[in-house]
This record gives sequence, C-alpha cells and structure tokens, in this order.
Amino acid sequence: MKKATLEGVVERLDRLEKRIAELNQQLFLLVDTVVTRTSKNFKTGEDVMAFYGQNKKQHAKVVREVFEKIGISGKPIPAEELQARMAKSGIRAEDNEFSRAIIEEREK
Repeated sequence: MKKATLEGVVERLDRLEKRIAELNQQLFLLVDTVVTRTSKNFKTGEDVMAFYGQNKKQHAKVVREVFEKIGISGKPIPAEELQARMAKSGIRAEDNEFSRAIIEEREK
C-alpha cells in the first residue's frame, strides 16, 4: 500500500464528497419518481431518510419500491451480521476507503 500524502488524502476526500452528493441527488430523484406527493422539499438523502423514518409503517411501501428500483431485494439483516458475513468472505473494512472513513468517524 502506498504511503498517503496530504494532497492525495485531500483529493480522495474531495472525490468521495462529490460522489456522495451525486448519490444523494440520485436518491432524491428516485424517491421523487416513487412518491407522487410529498409534504417536504428534500435537499439531501439524509432529509429523505429522516422524513420516511418518522412513520415507518406508512412509508414502508415507498421504501420497498425504492429498494426494488435500485435492485435491493431480500430481508434486511443487522449491520453486525453483515459485517460478520463480509469478514467470513475475506472482505476487510480496513481495505475500503469509504469504510475506513466510517471507522475513523466512529472512533472520534
């Protein structure tokens, strides 16, 4: 693994932030196509999740439709179980830039 320079880390963080913004926009557009009328003007994916988290039963159908459109199927599993499955398959969170960032934030 190459030694990270400050410039390299800044460039990677910039790319990551841009990609997250793109994903938030895509999520917004996807939810907008599934939901015909919303009572809120969402700006980010976080806004969408907060709104639909308020009344889980009422919005479960919308979430299922969104998941279907983006190819997510099956019954959700707890994060700990997913992490255990990934580790068993040889996937190391430390090797993934996004996962490393999450780990670093949790350790703060």
